[in-house]
Amino acid sequence: MLSAKQKQILELVQQNPQITLAELAKVVGLKSVSTVHVHIRKLIKENFLERNGHALIATHRPVDEFTPIPFYGFAQCGDTDIFAEENIVDYVNMPTKFLPTPTQDLFFIKAKGDSMEPTISDGDMLMFRKTNELPSVGSVVLCRREDGLKIKRLGQYNTENGPAYRLVSDNKAKYEPFPADASVEILAKLVRMN
Repeated sequence: MLSAKQKQILELVQQNPQITLAELAKVVGLKSVSTVHVHIRKLIKENFLERNGHALIATHRPVDEFTPIPFYGFAQCGDTDIFAEENIVDYVNMPTKFLPTPTQDLFFIKAKGDSMEPTISDGDMLMFRKTNELPSVGSVVLCRREDGLKIKRLGQYNTENGPAYRLVSDNKAKYEPFPADASVEILAKLVRMN
């Protein structure tokens, strides 16, 4: 099954068989030419591409009707870029016709812990969509604090200065809410639980 990057590389090679690995890396947003080379080897192994001297030739094998969605593992500690290509643990192949569009910002995370019970249990597979905007109040979000990645519900409360936001666990008896202030980055909104 092809990843989203591999499909993008295949399309670029179909458009321009003389494209270089450096050009491919730049266009698809990869920092390393060696990573592009890994994707090219996979496309050749799966018979989507052939080498003809220095040129790459697309074999026109049909790409199936599944979309691979990146899986980044558990919501875990660390301040590295969670969405970096090297942090992808695996891909989950989903029927394209059942996915919300656009699909390029979708990813999976596995829940860890009991802070969102009874809604979300430890080990549940969750599909999120990356966002740069504040989701609606009541949305389940993936956020980053200095103590790691958290899955919480976005809440709102009133202050003297007007409405403010906080991140709340569904397991309210065990976990205290915390403010959605400058120390918190909201990365994504929950789309689906699998």
